[in-house]
Amino acid sequence: MENTDRIMNQKSTARINASSKHVIEAAGNAILYGGIIVYPTDTLYGFGVDATNTDAIHKLNRLKGRIQPLSIVLESVEHLHDFAEFNDEIETQMNELFPGCYTALLPAKESDLSPFVQNGSPKIGVRIPDHFFPVKLVKLLGKPIITTSINRHGNDPLNDVTQVEIDFPNVDIFEDSNHSPSKGSTIIDFSSSPPIIVRDGDGPYPL
Repeated sequence: MENTDRIMNQKSTARINASSKHVIEAAGNAILYGGIIVYPTDTLYGFGVDATNTDAIHKLNRLKGRIQPLSIVLESVEHLHDFAEFNDEIETQMNELFPGCYTALLPAKESDLSPFVQNGSPKIGVRIPDHFFPVKLVKLLGKPIITTSINRHGNDPLNDVTQVEIDFPNVDIFEDSNHSPSKGSTIIDFSSSPPIIVRDGDGPYPL
């Protein structure tokens, strides 16, 4: 993968843009080798690791100082069928929400995800962000990545890469220079009828 060694060896931020394919590849290499990255979404920056790699998830949980269910990033609603159970009505809503600043909680289907993604929960949290970086990254990898806020347990999420670099100096950071302030994604539990808003975020619901 061209130019990846130079970027992987940097501990400073790597600015990204839509034409920087080598930067996406560098992030993919970090993920495949069990690393933790910081990456932009359409809401807050997130920590990411391979969602099928239990060791990487343990490393992430130690970094954050807590263990709880985690959400995953997928590239499209079509791929939701590999990880969650839902009917045609819910699928229509998924197509309305995604890509967008939402997290959908759905009944989980057996899959090759690490058991520490759900961590005992019968639900799986899913995001399809309206941002090229995580979507292209997941497409490149051919599997989901974890998405979780950048903070240690009990602290507010960080959305400023300068502070992220200070607090987490050994994590590869992929920066979007156009990133905006955010409240985070709106979390909606679609395992209930009607769906329940778990957390108000950037996305309005109902639409």
